Amino acid sequence: MSHGSLCSCGTNCRVTKALRDLIDTQNQLCLLAREESVIVSILENLQNVVSASQHRFTTWLGAVAACETAQANLAIAQSFSRARTTIPRWTVEAEQRLFHQWVKQEQQRWDQRLVQIQRGMANYRAYLQKCAQQFVLTPECLALCLPLLDELLRHQEERIEQHHLASISAHELFLQFEQRWTYERDRLDYEIAQVPQAYQAGRSQAQQRWGLYVVTGIGRPVSLTQTNMNYQSMVHTRQLELYSQQCKLFLSTKVEQFRLYVQQMEGEYKATVLAAQQERWHMLHAQLSVEVADPDQLTSLQSLVLSYFL
Repeated sequence: MSHGSLCSCGTNCRVTKALRDLIDTQNQLCLLAREESVIVSILENLQNVVSASQHRFTTWLGAVAACETAQANLAIAQSFSRARTTIPRWTVEAEQRLFHQWVKQEQQRWDQRLVQIQRGMANYRAYLQKCAQQFVLTPECLALCLPLLDELLRHQEERIEQHHLASISAHELFLQFEQRWTYERDRLDYEIAQVPQAYQAGRSQAQQRWGLYVVTGIGRPVSLTQTNMNYQSMVHTRQLELYSQQCKLFLSTKVEQFRLYVQQMEGEYKATVLAAQQERWHMLHAQLSVEVADPDQLTSLQSLVLSYFL
């Protein structure tokens, strides 16, 4: 709890202590009320990440299946009992489990926070009532309220600036990750599309050798069927490697972007709420600056001050 300034009402002024606690508690109540709606947006963003990841995992598993089929066909063409090993399906499924575990942890974290907010708001409202009972103005205490408000306003202005800068910084980092992901996604998409053409030269040479053998009967090469199966296997194996890189980069990027999104939202809503409260405390400062000529005015001023909180 805060301490009051020295005055005739006691060793420490109970009124300034109550006013400080009233302002701090009201700030916290408003922050919690806004945080509740912010968490809804955070959970919606998390679901968007999950939806986007499903497409990536589907594409990755599709590349695994295509590679498995190509290698199985090659094994048959070469009369092997087993195909060559590549990125196994369980590797992708393990990545899925890790990602879904992270999603579950985030959901639990924010669900628990919502429960904490409800409890916190109830506790703060009860404490607000208690602080209000301690706020009994006297002329001496009133003289101490203005310096206290000046101090609180300066401190809150600093907090607003800190939250604002934190939000901007998180947003800028978020955009940097988005820019990097966009560049790498497009680069890998291009490489994936170019893989068939990159391996086409080898297949064309094999076809030429086969044509020469048909004409001359010299140096029987690998059959065209085996050549085509080998080509398909090489293409799908390389594409799978690139899809794997792309999906892993996507997951790491989106997890980090989610963390930055949370930081941005937290800084943004705290700066917004405190700025709105700052306007209220400036109005309160103006009310307390009025000279009080008689006790009846003091009682009215006390009621006016408490109306800012109750």
